[in-house]
Amino acid sequence: MTLAPALAHVEPRSRRLASTLLCGGLAAAVHTAIVLPFLGRYGWDRDELYFVSAARRPALGYVDFPPVTAWIAWLVRALFGESLDALRVTSLAAMTVTVVLVALVARELGAGLRVQAAAAFAWALSPYLLGAASLFHPTWFDSLCWVALLYVVVLALDREQPRLWLAAGAIAGIGLETKYTIAFLLVALLAAFGATDGRRAFRTRWPWLGLAVALALFAPNLVWQARHGWPSIAFAGSQNAKTASDTPPGTYLAEQLFLGGGVVLAAIGVVVLWRRPRLRPLSLVPPLVTLFFLLERGRAYYPLPADAIAVAAGVVGLAGWLRAGGRRRLLALVPVLALHAVTLVLALPVVVPVRSTSSMIASGVWQAGFYDDEIGWPELADQTARAWAALTPAERANGAIVAENYGEASALERYGPPRGLPPVLSGHLSWQYWRPRRLPQTFVLFVGYDRGTLSALCRSWRPLARVDNSRHLDNDERGRLIAACRLTRPLGEIWHADIATDDL
Repeated sequence: MTLAPALAHVEPRSRRLASTLLCGGLAAAVHTAIVLPFLGRYGWDRDELYFVSAARRPALGYVDFPPVTAWIAWLVRALFGESLDALRVTSLAAMTVTVVLVALVARELGAGLRVQAAAAFAWALSPYLLGAASLFHPTWFDSLCWVALLYVVVLALDREQPRLWLAAGAIAGIGLETKYTIAFLLVALLAAFGATDGRRAFRTRWPWLGLAVALALFAPNLVWQARHGWPSIAFAGSQNAKTASDTPPGTYLAEQLFLGGGVVLAAIGVVVLWRRPRLRPLSLVPPLVTLFFLLERGRAYYPLPADAIAVAAGVVGLAGWLRAGGRRRLLALVPVLALHAVTLVLALPVVVPVRSTSSMIASGVWQAGFYDDEIGWPELADQTARAWAALTPAERANGAIVAENYGEASALERYGPPRGLPPVLSGHLSWQYWRPRRLPQTFVLFVGYDRGTLSALCRSWRPLARVDNSRHLDNDERGRLIAACRLTRPLGEIWHADIATDDL
């Protein structure tokens, strides 16, 4: 298919901004209508519980994520209380903004209103976007930063307005405070500009001033990291090891096709961008970040936000090609639309909780997604409360509850107080810092620790329960021990060596 002459047939960039916003808003509204009825269907995810715990302790940094997500959760908590629906609506809002930005990219490429709407709908109905409201997570705010940054770069290049690099730098700085993975996008941009005539842009001061703005915004988190011994570096190593084992290259590529849903459009868009000299550097960005995360063994969804501009360009190029060839070329859309429809049907129960809880478990959908991390937290608190009540008054008076991981600790912080539990402790990730200065306890109720660790830490211990959930779903928590332990030394003396960890 010849795409170069197709661009001559798209309408000039003269449409009113309000009309473009309406096109994008319509696609965003359809996206919202699909996912909103299923908001929070299965319950709190372990990560969401953790982010709320972080929101109770606003800081400039955390072990495993920068501070923006926690501050968003803090604001939601201040306005609406600890509402899962309110939290997930913020993720949904972030993704709807990216839908509008895709329409704006199509407009910048010269598309008319119908093509702008088609680009917005193609992005809005991808499985990746539809999963936005199913989880409150840095991923979605990070995606917004990626798409916004790429849109501003499109404007800076296409309109030859180098001062827009300052705005790009501000978005990049906020992105670095949201999720560190945006650094891969920045590296891809540098590599793409260096490999094309785009390197001329770096002969002016504006990109460098934009970089200075980004680093200035990122500086508070760097200060926090330095004061705490750079824990995120240690965490990144352990996370990468786990991700590499979960996502081998074949799985990575298959999930890219499954979640992205617009691979054909993105591929066409890369060609379209390459054939526009001013935007040629951006044609290299989607394949570069995909390659970077493949080599780094990251999650398949990490590079997908970079596809936004490629999808927009792909729709513009395809529309022009169809216009140039008449109705006969409409047949070429059939396999593209069929592929997208099949992918969407298969992916929808995985990314949106459309099934009932019973159906989700019976169908095995939970094994393809992360829904198992939303099951069983109130039951964990119930079992811990019964174990705590089974202790003697002296054990409770001089004891503490220590959870093995951040999910257990955050769940017990949320569900524990109404059940009579004292404040919970944990050494996992940022929880290691959320503790009293003195920890003199020699008696501990351990939640989630294995027998080997208990034998090493305890002078004596006894099992009180094994974690289970009402659905008997075999998730990461089911079967873990809840045990009473007399420590070999006071808790404060073993904290740093045996309890606290930056590893996932």
